[in-house]
Amino acid sequence: MPIEDAEGDDERRAKDGYDLARIRLNRLLANPDKPVVIPERKEAAKPKPPPDFVRNVVGSSAAAGSAEFHIYRNNRRKEMNRLNYLEKEYQDRKKDEEFDEKLQERRRAEEERTEKNRKKRLKRKQRIQELRKQKKRKDDSDASDSEDDSDSDIPLADNKDASNHEDY
Repeated sequence: MPIEDAEGDDERRAKDGYDLARIRLNRLLANPDKPVVIPERKEAAKPKPPPDFVRNVVGSSAAAGSAEFHIYRNNRRKEMNRLNYLEKEYQDRKKDEEFDEKLQERRRAEEERTEKNRKKRLKRKQRIQELRKQKKRKDDSDASDSEDDSDSDIPLADNKDASNHEDY
């Protein structure tokens, strides 16, 4: 007696691909805590390497039998499949290398632009800091001139350099 599988029955009752997808999706969403197994991508099957020796070589003096053409055709088909696989593998590797090269070129160009912009920002920041320092020096010199005019040796509480008021 087979074990009854309600989920399998639902899938068998699906009328079309849409219903089947809906049933499977509902089953997945019914239990969100259950981990979903996503299968790994299978690699393409490599063809067998060519044989080290060729059997049944028909010499020039021997007559070809009725099966020789089919053997030749089968061996030729296998060899052509192997060569096509090697060519495809080479083309894929070449495309990957070209893509990596383009990617490295883009990253290098992006780094150059980023470095250029970074230098501009730092230069602008330094210029602003220098202007602030000059303004502060100017304000300090104006303040020291006004302090000298007032003949006051009492440090102000809001002055940052209150402890070093004699260093003017």
